[in-house]
Amino acid sequence: MWKRMSLPAVFLVILFALGGTVTAQVLNVAIPQDPDSFDPTRTVAAATSEVAFNIYEGLVKATPHGEVEPALASRWTVDENGTRYTFYLREAVFHDGSPVTVHDVVNSLNRARDPELAARAGELSMIKAVTGLEGAVQIDLHEPNGAFIYLLTEVYASIYPAGAEDLSRHPVGTGPYYLADWRPNQQLTLRRFDQHWSGQQPFFAQVNFLIIPDENSMVLNLKAGRVQLIPRLEVSVLHQVQNSPGIKVQASPMNLVQLFAINNARPPFNDLRVRRALALGLNREEILLGAAWGEGVLLDSALSPAMGGFYHDQLSEINPYDPQRAKELLREAGQENLRFTLTLPANYPLHVQAGELAAQQWEQLGLKVDLQIVEWGTWLERVYSQRDYDVSIIGLAGRLDPHAILVRYTTDSSRNFFNFSNSRYDELIELGLRADGEERRAIYLEAQEILARELPGIFIMDPPQLAVMSAEIQGWRSYPIYVVDLASLYQ
Repeated sequence: MWKRMSLPAVFLVILFALGGTVTAQVLNVAIPQDPDSFDPTRTVAAATSEVAFNIYEGLVKATPHGEVEPALASRWTVDENGTRYTFYLREAVFHDGSPVTVHDVVNSLNRARDPELAARAGELSMIKAVTGLEGAVQIDLHEPNGAFIYLLTEVYASIYPAGAEDLSRHPVGTGPYYLADWRPNQQLTLRRFDQHWSGQQPFFAQVNFLIIPDENSMVLNLKAGRVQLIPRLEVSVLHQVQNSPGIKVQASPMNLVQLFAINNARPPFNDLRVRRALALGLNREEILLGAAWGEGVLLDSALSPAMGGFYHDQLSEINPYDPQRAKELLREAGQENLRFTLTLPANYPLHVQAGELAAQQWEQLGLKVDLQIVEWGTWLERVYSQRDYDVSIIGLAGRLDPHAILVRYTTDSSRNFFNFSNSRYDELIELGLRADGEERRAIYLEAQEILARELPGIFIMDPPQLAVMSAEIQGWRSYPIYVVDLASLYQ
């Protein structure tokens, strides 16, 4: 909960600084791993975005509802062609006290799209030019792009001083917190930034991110009071905190799509009848209960309900659980004795457990399923890169804009490890970038229906994001992206 500083609040901060007993303004958060780099041009890890959301800001930022709202830009306009965006800057200062200038914005965005500097430069390849104006920044695109405004919420589009050095270890942003100390593999200390452009300040004066890789250790620290918040708890240890005095659990969609990927280019899986038989032979409710303890949301789409208005919620009748029809389809395809390999990633217990349950269900259809559990590096190389597999299972992380999720199923996408190809689908994804409003929504609804009917894979669930915290903590906000919003928390 943001609040304006009053004299009593200032007094509390002074007491804290002098070593007083005002512990209510310190929050300890448990996360499993360190950020990789706080340099927006270099970071690729989700763990960095989780923390950096509180340190850096861009021209715009994400909302919990998956929308975009002003940040360093107080407003923006788009020309009638949809290719020229003008962002009007508000008065703001960086953590080092220097004012945010047009030059800083132009420099940050040009570095973000420079392939010689930025690890994710391709994400902003639609930009033709970034130009500084009087109190504003103009961004010209090569062509209309419906995903563009959402991409500006990503950490790689953060704004920082043009002369800043060593951002990797010493980030300088405009967010409600600044990084005060970082002890690798131990702790990150963030402190409240009293000059935030909003004129408001978070409740907690200091937040410590404690690096605790083991889930059981996280829970022990929470129960002992050394930690007040675990943003993402594995469902396998949920039972350790459920009904625990003084602890509460808030579950929300993770905006992750767990699915059984099917190699559409490998016989007999290039036969839709076989793919549909596999889909109809799965009791997904049983998988949700057995692998995720009943937590999470069943999916019929390549998007999660966390995507709000873009999610197609009318697809459940396309592939209902129907083992008898599944057997008929297998007989029609001449594959009633099919034997195949199901590849599971060893480091994801949720996926392994879901895969084991699915194998049992498919064997009830008369199929023979060979389970192959592989290390993560092997999965990435063999399944994702080489596309050498029959069927596998994985969770595909969500993004703020549906294009970034759905484009992976297009024929020429380097991320299309399903080897799925549908010309109408490819056409829709291209059209989606040039559309907006209800037209764009309708395009993506049709695209989702194609995926449900043609089955590059079988969509299972959006596992729960389990935020576990002390009962006193209030204000938790769930986002459809991988962040922790510290400024909203209070007690």
